[in-house]
Amino acid sequence: MPKHKCPFPKCTYETEDISDELAVVMITIHNTGAHTNTPAPTQLTQTCKVERVKRPNVCAGGSSEEWSYFITRWQEYAEATKIQGKEKVIQLLECCDENLRKDMTRNEGGSLVDKTADEVMAAIKKLAVRAENIMVARVELHNMQQDRDEPIRHFEARLRGQANICKFTIPCPTCTVDLNYTEQILRDIVTRGLADHEIQLDLLGDKNQDMSLEEVIQFIEGKEAGKRSAGRLQEAQSLNATPSQYYEAKRDGLKSQHLTTKDTCYYCGQNGHGKRASKSIRKHSCPAYGKTCGHCGRPNHIETVCLQKMKPKPPLPPKANNDQEGAIFESLCSTSCGISRDHHLYNQLNDCWVRQSSKPQPFITLATTVCPEDYKTFGMTPPEIPRRRLQIPVMADTGCQSCLASMKIIERFGLQQKDLIPVTMRMVAANNKGINILGATILRFSGRSKSGATLETRQITYVTSDSERLFLSREACVALGMISETFPTVGEASPLATLSLSDASPGNTNTTPKQTPQSALTAPCNCPLRQKPPPRPTQPPFPANNANRAHLQQWLLDYYAASTFNTCEHQPLALMHGPPMRLMGNPDATPVAHHTPIPVPLHWQEDVKAGLERDVALGVLEPVPIGEPVTWCHRMVVCAKKNGQPRRTVDFQALNLHATRETHHTQSPFHQARSVPTNKKKTIFDCWNGYHSVAIHTAILPPL
Repeated sequence: MPKHKCPFPKCTYETEDISDELAVVMITIHNTGAHTNTPAPTQLTQTCKVERVKRPNVCAGGSSEEWSYFITRWQEYAEATKIQGKEKVIQLLECCDENLRKDMTRNEGGSLVDKTADEVMAAIKKLAVRAENIMVARVELHNMQQDRDEPIRHFEARLRGQANICKFTIPCPTCTVDLNYTEQILRDIVTRGLADHEIQLDLLGDKNQDMSLEEVIQFIEGKEAGKRSAGRLQEAQSLNATPSQYYEAKRDGLKSQHLTTKDTCYYCGQNGHGKRASKSIRKHSCPAYGKTCGHCGRPNHIETVCLQKMKPKPPLPPKANNDQEGAIFESLCSTSCGISRDHHLYNQLNDCWVRQSSKPQPFITLATTVCPEDYKTFGMTPPEIPRRRLQIPVMADTGCQSCLASMKIIERFGLQQKDLIPVTMRMVAANNKGINILGATILRFSGRSKSGATLETRQITYVTSDSERLFLSREACVALGMISETFPTVGEASPLATLSLSDASPGNTNTTPKQTPQSALTAPCNCPLRQKPPPRPTQPPFPANNANRAHLQQWLLDYYAASTFNTCEHQPLALMHGPPMRLMGNPDATPVAHHTPIPVPLHWQEDVKAGLERDVALGVLEPVPIGEPVTWCHRMVVCAKKNGQPRRTVDFQALNLHATRETHHTQSPFHQARSVPTNKKKTIFDCWNGYHSVAIHTAILPPL
């Protein structure tokens, strides 16, 4: 029988000279054993379910440190989920909270899905990070402190997170690489911010003062571990502590001590029941038990065996509970009421408190002299000094009973302390402290009123070294016409009509208010004398209903007749409160003067002239004095109003070329009307000559 070879190439196997059936079986066995790759037995692996990676979140108004943390979390999330392309952009947008997502959509004008991930990240950073100066982050880093029971590694992690946004780098002078000195900064901050001062002292006192940050952390970590271990060890020892054999034996010996002991009792001085018997034995055998010592006041012993040398002081009686509660309440008040408040003034017009500084002290400059004739009147020799007339600012103190001046002011007249008049006067300040009076002198105070009249008063002025000012007394203020002789009198300086609200009733139809004697003051034109607005009423005089509408209207007209509703054209206008208006111009501008006026139409000439005279009476205009040169002069332009009346305007074109205007923006009438809520009414008052009541600063450049 022929031999059969293996069909695989390069295989030299062949069968023996056997039958064909047996050869097929042998070839099959050979192929199975030699040419079939039998895989190694695999180990059964059990697949576990991995928890889903959480997507980070970001919100608006965060810090740079929070943004750095979000970037790190986002990179880890993108690496774990293997997201790419548009899906990455969508997931990045889903990281934003609702408010930030809404602001981004508004800012970009639509969806951001079509943008790249880098563009979306830049848009998020624009709204999510609150921009701050790097110095703020560095100051916050230096102010960070370790919390109590906070491990040093946690404190280091907080510091590193803040230091990552501080950019502690400087450019290298020899290469292009930036030098990072964050480690040195963190080492100092860790040392300074330690909560345990003992560890801080050990660190500062260590021989190695050139430790790196990691060495400092390891040093502190070792100290903290030692303290924790020692604390746990002491707790274990205290919990497992048991009474020693010595104390147990002593306790048992005291209990079994025989009554016939010869030792003297520590409490009563007798024998028979032991030196220091137990409480139960002394209760039945010791005569001192239950008694109080007359020397020290302690129980269960007598005076003959008392060991205290000096008699103790009797204890103070305990205070009542009310006093204790009062002390606690006062301490709480003193602790919680330490917030300083600015000064506030009550605004009658707006019915609210307004933060405003107090009014300045009332100083007035008066001509002050020392006259020898006044000394001769008292029969005294006048001082030999030259007569001087000095302008001295004095304080009008209506609570001062006598004039008072400092020695420094008196020396300006040439007087010395030896020239003062000896007096026995004693003066007390507002704080009930005495004032050191050196003597007195006689001064004459004089001033000029608005009408041009000169008023003078002579006052004995006391001299002190406790002040540096000159105080005008109440009598001097009355003599100079500053206050009346009836001062103080309520309502004396308010010549306004006042209505007694208590007399007003719903059925009272009389709308004539009760007036004070001064409320009837009138101008020469029989108009009410223009006054300041009266205090704001606290309640209406009549019920606020439609039946009393006419009465309320008339009452308001009468109440504010001398102030708000006073449209008299023959009295000067009162100036508004506030800073005066400045007219800002170029002082080097060439003045332009127009000496030829624009003609006024004949049918308007009388009305225009009457308007000019009215403004002069109101104090709005002032005629140029004769003989004064005119530097700037602008033309008056008269045009027609809608009702045909003349309107006077001024052509300031030449001045506007050299003037700088302030920005004063107001809403348009349309937007003002839209601001009124639905079903509401808004009332607007037009101030009569309102612009003319604004004060103008005296320093006007250039002069107009």
